[in-house]
Amino acid sequence: MANTSSTRMLLVTANIASCFEQPDSMLKPWITEFLKTVEEHEPHFIALHCQEVGGKNYEESMQHVEHFVRSLMNRGTMLPYDKIRVYLDEEYDSAEKFTALGNLYFIHQNVQDLQIWDFKEKKFMDCVDRREYSGNIEDVATKEKAKFPQEFFPEVC
Repeated sequence: MANTSSTRMLLVTANIASCFEQPDSMLKPWITEFLKTVEEHEPHFIALHCQEVGGKNYEESMQHVEHFVRSLMNRGTMLPYDKIRVYLDEEYDSAEKFTALGNLYFIHQNVQDLQIWDFKEKKFMDCVDRREYSGNIEDVATKEKAKFPQEFFPEVC
């Protein structure tokens, strides 16, 4: 008889700029709905890809990112996710490298023998803990980051 076990996944991509620009009216409801979705589907693996983390006006809104991440990592719904990787590109002073992307990965405690690719070592590494990378994430070995060259969008330069 074939092994029928499977890993339930929740894959989410969202432009969350408005949540950071209007945190009182939008950030809390967004987090609440996300957590309700996690409770409803009970995934083993969650990939949350966020565009415009910190809003369109990064200097003013980036202060709310820490609350966003803490709210996702430390709520009761998320406590069974004991293996986490958070990648937040927050270095908005570097226009040629800044992407305003946030990638959060949550893996349930029932998932064992988890590995993550190390781009520098060119091999898989065990993934057994919670790690957060923010600010300048250029040298983080377990992520690959690329941005379209600015000359692709001359009207923005």
